[in-house]
Amino acid sequence: MSLFLCNTTSMIITMEILDLEGNQLTGELPDCWMKWRSLKMLNLGNNMLSGSIPNSIGLLVHLLSLNLYNNRFSGQIPLSMQNCTRLLKIDFGGNDLDGNIPTWVGTNLGNLRILILRSNKLSGEIALDICRLKSLQILDLSDNMVSGIIPRCVDNFTAMTTKRSLVDQYGERTLDYSDYYRGVFLESASMVTKGRQLLYDTILPLVTNIDLSQNNLSGDIPKELTSLVELRSLNVSGNHLTGLIPDNIGNMKQLESLDFSRNSLFGEIPSSFASMSSLNYLNLSYNNLTGKIPESTQLLSFNESSFIGNNLCGPPLTSSCGNDGKSPGPRHKLADQDEEDDKSEIEWFYVFLSLGYAVGLSAFFTTWILKKSWRDAYYESLENMWDKVYVYFYIKLTRLTRSLGRN
Repeated sequence: MSLFLCNTTSMIITMEILDLEGNQLTGELPDCWMKWRSLKMLNLGNNMLSGSIPNSIGLLVHLLSLNLYNNRFSGQIPLSMQNCTRLLKIDFGGNDLDGNIPTWVGTNLGNLRILILRSNKLSGEIALDICRLKSLQILDLSDNMVSGIIPRCVDNFTAMTTKRSLVDQYGERTLDYSDYYRGVFLESASMVTKGRQLLYDTILPLVTNIDLSQNNLSGDIPKELTSLVELRSLNVSGNHLTGLIPDNIGNMKQLESLDFSRNSLFGEIPSSFASMSSLNYLNLSYNNLTGKIPESTQLLSFNESSFIGNNLCGPPLTSSCGNDGKSPGPRHKLADQDEEDDKSEIEWFYVFLSLGYAVGLSAFFTTWILKKSWRDAYYESLENMWDKVYVYFYIKLTRLTRSLGRN
């Protein structure tokens, strides 16, 4: 790897595209990228490269696309990358990178359209500077250790509020790159949406996605998210989000995939869900949602798994709502409660029974100790009993002895 990258001819290093994806490259990435200053697209994804990302990557000032996904890179994202101001795409997913998400991503990379950092070890909060990325159409920070709240300034992602196109204002396909040697290179990106991992290439410029799932985010779902009316996929599952689902979520009419599962959201499902006609994947399971599921043909098309783990009622669930439009509560929970009540009654019965015996015996022995006449009567009864037993066994023994003597 070092020989190829660092001992290059002048003709090779004028290349604009270097695509070594899907090989079995191992070892650390050499720090000699100053020889490749003409690069516009670098793809080293799906290899077994390790070590840190070299600082000389920051010298690739013409770079438009940087793909290091599915390797074993560790350490922090190098500060030198803030010099790559023309970047449209960063995909570092599936590595062991740690530290915070750099603030300079928002301040220096204003042209960025795709930011994929999923499945790393990144921590800290999402800096407000990320909201400066007005051209951002894909944000994937899933499966990290990111904490804090979802920034309320997400409505600044104007690329997610305007209609997308495959071509730019000059009629050229966006996210496609070309050089003298290789012709046209079609950009692609893999992401989890609609409950499965999908690869997008030819229609990638049309894709809009926010995935913040499997982190440590808290707070509520900001209502500003609902202004992203061209967003196609939203996933914030597996966090610690609380509060209500925003009432005007129905404004997101282009949303095709929505996952709020495994949080602590409460309240009712907003009636505006009924107007989300493009929705074909929904998961609200395992929250604290209550009440009746809004009536709509779209919501009826989902199965029970989209709503389980809540206290909801009405179709498509089998539990019907009460007259007040609320769920009577899961039957198994009511049965468990009745069983607990029965157990509690039985336990108290034995407690009172034991106390009765204890009080009775205590009263008897207390009186027996204090009253002499009772003690005399008790001892006299014991003597009479002993005399009767003694006489009985004496007669039996005498008869037995006589019988043996005759034989």
